[in-house]
Order: sequence, then structure tokens, then C-alpha cells
Amino acid sequence: MESKKNNGKALLAAVEGGGTSFRVVVFQVNPSAVTGSDALESNLEEPEVVARDEFDSSHDNSPQETLQQCAAFFQKHKPSNGKGYAALGIAIFGPVGVHENQPETYGTILSTSPKAIWRNVDFLTPIRQACQGSNGEPLPVLVETDVNAPALAEFMRAKSKQKKEKGNRKENEISSASYITVGTGVGVGLVINGKTVHGRMHPEGGHIPVQPLEGDTFKGYSWGQQCSPFGGKNTVEGIASSVALTERLLQRQQDGVRSGDAKNETSTANSARERSVLADIRDDDDELFDHAANALANLCATLLLMLSMEKIVLGGGLMKRKGLLDKITKRTVILLNGYLELPADMSSLITASEYGNDAGLNGAMVLAQQALKRHQLTQLEPSQDSVEERRMKQEAFGIGLWHGMIVGAVVTAALFQWLRVGPRRK
Repeated sequence: MESKKNNGKALLAAVEGGGTSFRVVVFQVNPSAVTGSDALESNLEEPEVVARDEFDSSHDNSPQETLQQCAAFFQKHKPSNGKGYAALGIAIFGPVGVHENQPETYGTILSTSPKAIWRNVDFLTPIRQACQGSNGEPLPVLVETDVNAPALAEFMRAKSKQKKEKGNRKENEISSASYITVGTGVGVGLVINGKTVHGRMHPEGGHIPVQPLEGDTFKGYSWGQQCSPFGGKNTVEGIASSVALTERLLQRQQDGVRSGDAKNETSTANSARERSVLADIRDDDDELFDHAANALANLCATLLLMLSMEKIVLGGGLMKRKGLLDKITKRTVILLNGYLELPADMSSLITASEYGNDAGLNGAMVLAQQALKRHQLTQLEPSQDSVEERRMKQEAFGIGLWHGMIVGAVVTAALFQWLRVGPRRK
């Protein structure tokens, strides 16, 4: 792996932190490709991966052990010149502190996390220390949620594609995008006006309420009863997540629907975590996926109505199910009921991520590149001292100019008066 390193390129580090595993990667990019007048929204250079690995982060592994494994990985592949990595990007599950102006929580899993052992865990410090150089130079870092980061990557990809098609024309330039991941839970990342949305915390769109299909008697997933909004009943995650779908399936089997055996496994939360039973469903048209498609279509309709999204991208394990995207798109059109003008080709508006399983990790790599870009642009800006010095010079010039004009006016008036009055006295 070390042989792939090129001294002419910038070496960056990225982490995708998930509830079951942390994925880490070291990659390199051309540093000259991350500058320019539109630097923060341009250039999607394909990163060259130097090394990558994956570590368990489930309940069987303590957060400290997972973070130590990540740190050891980065130390192993760190440049030998003492400079450390050029930048670090971390995309991780929420709720998480993403406000850089709040250092007490930035890079920390918040106390409201449903993952109890990760509450109040500072994941940034040990990883940042492993990535920093020995020369004391600050390490550019960006931390985002594991859905905001891929949302940013999808936005930049769409904008890059649009520029190639339209050239440098600014009209109708894309300014928003959303990324929805559907797996154990449902997460929503948002980019509006070219920036990821934070606000009070960060988006938690998987917990918005939805209109269930007619006749649906499902009471919501058991996880929602613990700490989710609306008790997890009739929410996107409470219907479309793999946990909810598994519990619905187990409940159906218990009730004897399509089974004939009322002694099947009960629909408990522990059983739902064994989500492999979903893979046993061979029929892509099973009614389970109608419920999932409806919930996700409700979410898409809400994003279009509330935020006027220009691009909605779906990813996650459940989206591998054949035909699900088509069900979601068609149901979204039905729910909107002709209120919005929609494109003839809905795939230009609602689509699946081309990054597949690497959507989150790719988002983390984009964050690292953004951190590097931002650092480079900061270096190009004049220091505060030079700004103050320039301001004082401008003020001095202005004062001098006015002083010169006043003195000139007085001298001119005196000369005129002398010329007018002088001859009379003679």
C-alpha cells in the first residue's frame, strides 16, 4: 500500500462511522485540483485510494476499542515526513455535534443518541491526534452526519455534471439536493444553497410522520417506543426501515398471514435485529415493500413541497431491492396529485445513488477534500493584520486627500482675493 503514495499528491484521511462498523480510508488527490474561484463547489476529482479497512462498532465492541483501531490504521499509513495528513473528513451517525463554533460538542456523539454506549463519546480527538503531523501544524477537519456528507457528494456530482452539459452558464444552476439512506434506520441529508443544513442540530427527516396505506394496522416498530418521535408509529423510519419491515413480517407470520402457522417467531425488537429474514422474501412485489415505498414517497413529497428539492437520491441496503425505486417514484407522483410540475423523466429528480455501498465513505472523502480546499483558500486570504494595515492606509489617504483639497481651496481663495483687491490699494 505504501508504494502507491505519490509525494506530488496530497494524502488525506476519511472515516465513515456507522452503528455496526467504522470504515476508514487513506487516499490521495492532486492538491492543485482543489483551488479556484468556485473551489468549494467545483472539482470532483476521482480519489486514488491508498488503503482502506473496516472495524466493528456494534454493541460487542466498545467505542474506545473501535476508535483505537481507527487511530492505529491512520498511524500505520501516515506520511513519514512528519507532516501528517493534509486533511481529515468524518461522516458519522447522529445525533452528533456538527457545529464548529461549539467546541464542547463538535466531533462528539450527543447524549440523545439511541446507541447508549456511544453517548457523549468524543470520537474526533483520538482520530485527529492520529492524523496530525509531528510538526505541530493544524489539521483541517470537517465532521458531518453520515447522510449530510453523501448529500454534499451527490450535490457536487450533479453540479459537475450540469456544468459539463451547460458549460459555464449560470441560469437554472442546481442549488439543492437530498440524500436518503434506508437501512436499519432512515436518515435524510440536505444541501440547500450549496451548503449542508445544520440549524438547531442537523436534519432528522426519517422521523417525520407519514400517511400510511389504507387499512394498515401496523403499530410501528419497537425501537420507536423507546425514544423516537411519535413513538415510531406512522413515521418514515417506523414503516420503511429494515427493523420495521422485519417486525411487520414477523407479525404477519404470527397472525398466520401467508403462513398458516400461528406459532412462528413473535415480532419483538430482538427478532427484528435479525434482519436476514427479509432476504428470504423473493417476491419484489410483496406488500411489505408497498408499505416501504409509500412511506418513502411521503418523504419525497414532503421534501419537494417544503424545500423545493432539485435532486433526491436514495441509498442504503433496502434500495438494493429490485423495483423499489420505481414504486417510490410512482407513489410520489400520486401523492403530489398534480400540484407540482414534474419532469417527464422522473429519474432526473428521484434516483438511486451511483456510489452504492460506498455512498457514506465517498461522502467522508468529499468532506476531507472540502476541508483541504477551505484551508487553502484561507491561506490565500490576507491576514487580519494586513487587512487592518490596509484599512489604516486607506483612512490616512482619505484624510490626506481632504486636507489637501481644503488647503488648496484656501490658497486659491487667498490668491484670488489678492489679485482682486491688491491693485485698488495702489
